[in-house]
Amino acid sequence: MSETIQLDIVTPEKKIFSDKGIESVTVPGIEGDMGILPNHIPIITFLKSGKIFIESSGKQISYFISDGVLEFNNNLLTILASEIYDLESISAKDIEYLKIKAKEKNTKQDLTDNEIFLANKFQEEVELLSSSK
Repeated sequence: MSETIQLDIVTPEKKIFSDKGIESVTVPGIEGDMGILPNHIPIITFLKSGKIFIESSGKQISYFISDGVLEFNNNLLTILASEIYDLESISAKDIEYLKIKAKEKNTKQDLTDNEIFLANKFQEEVELLSSSK
């Protein structure tokens, strides 16, 4: 059995991250945070806005995503994210953009209950991100 995961994170524009030596990944699943370890059962799920934590060789890499989809099978984890920001290099301008986007999402009319939930979660996560920087 393999002791690491191949992780690929992509956006519609480009591949953001790719590494074969990942020990664990924590993602903001639609129903709560979820940890992925080597040999996890196959899964496909939606992701809400929040932080992704990647453990590799004793170091942690962190990203913020607006939303996405995750697929895991045979120790290959693929994350498709609409938008992603490296938490070590996220700028004040990026955070301000995310705040505006979150506010816009919450002011849209005719949203379903699920869309309202996700818009509120997005705004909460952006506020947490803003207060931590």
